[in-house]
Amino acid sequence: MAFGRNKNRRRQDAAQRNEAVKGAVRSKGPGVMKVLALTLATGLLVWGGVELRRWALQSPRFELAAVSFSGLQRASRVELLRLAALTKGQNLWALDVGALERTMLQHPWVKKVEVTRRFPNRVSVAVTEHVPEALAVLGELYVLDEEGEPFKRVTPGDGLDLPLVTGVDREGYVADPEQARQRFQAALEVARAYTKEAVAGKPERLSEVRMEGRDVTLVAASGQEVRLGEGDSEVKLQRLARVRRELGARGLAAEIIHLDNRARPGWVAVKISSPVSERNGSAKQ
Repeated sequence: MAFGRNKNRRRQDAAQRNEAVKGAVRSKGPGVMKVLALTLATGLLVWGGVELRRWALQSPRFELAAVSFSGLQRASRVELLRLAALTKGQNLWALDVGALERTMLQHPWVKKVEVTRRFPNRVSVAVTEHVPEALAVLGELYVLDEEGEPFKRVTPGDGLDLPLVTGVDREGYVADPEQARQRFQAALEVARAYTKEAVAGKPERLSEVRMEGRDVTLVAASGQEVRLGEGDSEVKLQRLARVRRELGARGLAAEIIHLDNRARPGWVAVKISSPVSERNGSAKQ
C-alpha cells in the first residue's frame, strides 16, 4: 500500500510541476519572445550596417569626381590639393574631413578652412585667408593680418606694398605675444584711420607706423614724420589733413609735423623742410 501511495504522490508532483511550467510559460513567455525578437532584430541591424558600410566603401558611386574651392586669393587650388593629398577616385565615406582641414591649414595664407562632403561624389572647400595689412620686423620680415597676427614670413613672390610697423621686436613678441599683438592692432587701427583720411584728401602714402612706447609716429613715403603721440588718432589725423592743405596752399613742405602736445592737444608744430618747388628741383635761379 505504501508503494502505491508513493506512486500516486509522484504523479501528483509531476502534474504540479507541469502545471507550474505551463503557468510560467503563460506569464513570462511574451516577455521572453520580445527579448528574443529584439536580439534578432539587433543582430540583423548590425549585420546590415556592416554590409552597407562595406558596400559604401567599395561602390564606384562614391568615388570622388570633383573638388570645388571658394575664398581663394593667395593660396592656390593645386597647393591645397597637394597638401591634403586629395585626388580623384578616393571614396567619400573614407575621407577624414578633420584631417583634410588640418593639413590645408598648414598653408601660410589659410586662416580657416571648412571641408564638406557633397554626396555622392563631390567635396567643397570653403577657405578664409589672412588679409595682409602691414609688415613687421621680427628678426625677419613678417606679414601682419587684420588681427595683428604675424602669420607668415615675407617671400619674394608675395608682391606686397604695405606699411611697416616698427617698435615691436622679436624678443618682445616671444616674451609676451598677446601684448605684442595688441600693439600691432593699435598700429593697424591708426593705419586704417590714415587710409580713411587718404581716400578723402589724397595725402601721401603711408610708409611706416612707428610704435614708441604708447606714442605713435607715422612716416609718409616722402620721409615726412607725423608725430601723433598717444590717443585721439582720428581727431589728430583730421587736423593733419588741414595742416597739409594749408602748407600746400603756401607752397611749403614739412619735414616733421607735431600733433603730440600733451599740454595743449589742439596745438600743431611744424618743422619746414623746403618749398615744394625746391623739393621738386624747379626753383628759380
